[in-house]
Amino acid sequence: MKKLALLALLTATVFLGVMVAHAEEEVLFSFENGLEGWDVPDWAYEKPDHVQKEIKPSDKFASNGTKSLEMMAEFPGGSWTGAIVEIQQFFDWTNYKDLATDIYIPAEAPKGLKAKFILTVGDDWKWVEMSRDFALEPGKWTTVRADLLPGSIDWKRVQVDDNFRKDIRKVDIRVVSNSQPVYSGPIYIDNVRVTKK
Repeated sequence: MKKLALLALLTATVFLGVMVAHAEEEVLFSFENGLEGWDVPDWAYEKPDHVQKEIKPSDKFASNGTKSLEMMAEFPGGSWTGAIVEIQQFFDWTNYKDLATDIYIPAEAPKGLKAKFILTVGDDWKWVEMSRDFALEPGKWTTVRADLLPGSIDWKRVQVDDNFRKDIRKVDIRVVSNSQPVYSGPIYIDNVRVTKK
């Protein structure tokens, strides 16, 4: 009897593991066909604390496929600075549980850069930042992931519900240096995706 119970438990564990591993992800942007609508917002070029210089498609690094978005940035150190890219497009994510992207900085980049998502939501175009940052690890892909489920605490000053999730107007990805480190070079962004509930 104990062997049968153990076998049932093992089978259920393997089955659940396979289900979790195969959670249905939908890739929104893989940059295989260029920038796919992503750009630097005009206002960011006018702000001295935003230090992105240019973006372009790249085949140097990719987490999915063979291409990514390359953003050149010059973080001078000494004060908060950010580099930002965005896409202005309508999204309805009521059937999805999270939003993710992969970000890579070269091995010679310093530690200390961080990244997050920012969404623009609803008729009033509310700017909603993630409540946490993800530390970027030089020489490795870092996954930035944000919970979209109702009640999520991943977003600042907003109640995540179906009204929030069904009316996304923009998606921004911002990389920041909070006084340190100093870095001048590329940042690679790839595999922007959502996961179905």
